[in-house]
Amino acid sequence: MNEWLRVLWAKVRRVNWVLLGASVGLAVAGVLSVKSACASRESLALRELWVGQLGFAARGFVLMAALALWDYRRWVRWAPWVYGAVLAALALVLVPGIGVEIMGARRWLFGLQPSEPAKLGVIVMLAWVLGRGRGWTRTWRGLAACGALAAVPAALILAEPDLGTALVLGPTVLAMLFAAGVAPRLLGAGVLAVALAVGYELALVGAATAEGVEPGRREALLRWTGLREHQVERVETFLHPDRDRLGSGYNAYQSEIAVGSGGVWGKGYGQGVQHRLGYLPPVVSMNDFIFPVVAEEMGFVGALALLAAYLGGILGPGVVVGLRCRDEVGRLLCVGVVTLLFCHVFINIGMTVRIVPITGLPLPFISQGGTFMLVMMMAMGMLQSVAIHGRTAEAVFRH
Repeated sequence: MNEWLRVLWAKVRRVNWVLLGASVGLAVAGVLSVKSACASRESLALRELWVGQLGFAARGFVLMAALALWDYRRWVRWAPWVYGAVLAALALVLVPGIGVEIMGARRWLFGLQPSEPAKLGVIVMLAWVLGRGRGWTRTWRGLAACGALAAVPAALILAEPDLGTALVLGPTVLAMLFAAGVAPRLLGAGVLAVALAVGYELALVGAATAEGVEPGRREALLRWTGLREHQVERVETFLHPDRDRLGSGYNAYQSEIAVGSGGVWGKGYGQGVQHRLGYLPPVVSMNDFIFPVVAEEMGFVGALALLAAYLGGILGPGVVVGLRCRDEVGRLLCVGVVTLLFCHVFINIGMTVRIVPITGLPLPFISQGGTFMLVMMMAMGMLQSVAIHGRTAEAVFRH
């Protein structure tokens, strides 16, 4: 018993307390933000969604602690099984009668969204493959194999449809390939392919939605994009923000008003006008557009503090943990998690202020969503596991 406590204490001493404090603090801030954003809902069940969010945060903390104390060099060996499990779950979601369809999207399985843990599944699988030190992973063949590992779940997620979640896998995979030392010419080809794909979609949508385009030509151009109608509307709103403020561009327009009306110090917690009066629709103010709620109530100072918590509390410490790690697998896990989180923060906040098109990606720890909260806490557990075990030989904690 004394030996077990000694080992546990040795692990606790290596916890990254900045990372832990930021994770818990952001989760608490998320619960409070959801409570405020849901206060204007008519249904009591919807007004109390924050209670469920609190429960998921608590369960997520338990998962984070379990992953943190468990040496990542041991659970990463289960990567193929984890990857296979998330693929099976993604496939089951698409099966009528099994996957649950809500608002035209089939994303739920037994109350959870498999697309969320699929992100971590891809990260763990790539860390396991790239971290084994095989030379073939740094060749064209290896690059294609790694691309396929991400492309298969991305294709299943796209079929739900969920374009935002599928797209965020691209930068994550590229960052992990870069950290693994893939030849610059190979990595450059991957970056160029992603840039060309994005440019292709934007160019086609831009040409199809330009003023004076005939309906037949518009349909023909949009057919080549492969995008669904609501996805085209989001890109069109980004390219032509003032064209339909009362239609497809309504949420983005009201989001800008909410962010700007917060001023320097904000209107105070629970005093936001845009979402409480329904100008910023309550159905989006608690998840995809929760940042405008925070910005209006907490002002520029509060929004800046939120960004500081992400950058100084998670992204910065996550990079430091990766740099201090003694093995390739741990470093790659850190790169994957940090890149994934950065993409979510940048895209979510960016779409609320019209820097990027609306994609539906939630804001980590803040947006309402039980599965996403669990996944974010598990991601923090992965970083903590590297912080605890990554600077020591594996034999130190072999008990």
